[in-house]
Amino acid sequence: MEDDVTRLEPRVAKIEGELAQLNSRLGGVEVDLRDLRKSMDQKLDKLDARFENLDANWDARFEKLDAQWDARFEKRDAEWDARFEKLDAKWDARFEKLDAKWDARFEKLDAEWGAGFEKLDIKIDRVDAKFERKLEALSTRTFTVWVTLISSAATLAAAALAIIFGSPHAH
Repeated sequence: MEDDVTRLEPRVAKIEGELAQLNSRLGGVEVDLRDLRKSMDQKLDKLDARFENLDANWDARFEKLDAQWDARFEKRDAEWDARFEKLDAKWDARFEKLDAKWDARFEKLDAEWGAGFEKLDIKIDRVDAKFERKLEALSTRTFTVWVTLISSAATLAAAALAIIFGSPHAH
């Protein structure tokens, strides 16, 4: 029996040494994981701040764009009002002078106005289509930026997890 105990003592000592070494390594891994968690938390906080800045920046840009479009439409509206007032004054003078030739001239002017309005409608449709294209391109770019940022964040997270769980920690 004493002989069995004597043979077990070196084995137990070896196991205790290996356990002490494993505990030491495990302590190092725990410290590394805490440091990595803190680092990742800081990086994610920075990323959140960047997203908030980006969101505020886009909001400001859209507000600016809205203000610019409002100003442009108000300007165009004022220009058209002035043009129509000018035209009204001209028409009143013409109607007074051309009362005898009213029917013939009215038909001619009616045709000219119809063509003018058709041209105006075409121009307005072009402006509207251009605005829609630019707005769609802006929306597409915004979506692309978000997808790229999210994809990058996921790639970084996957790489960090692969480093943490994929390779043995050697000391």
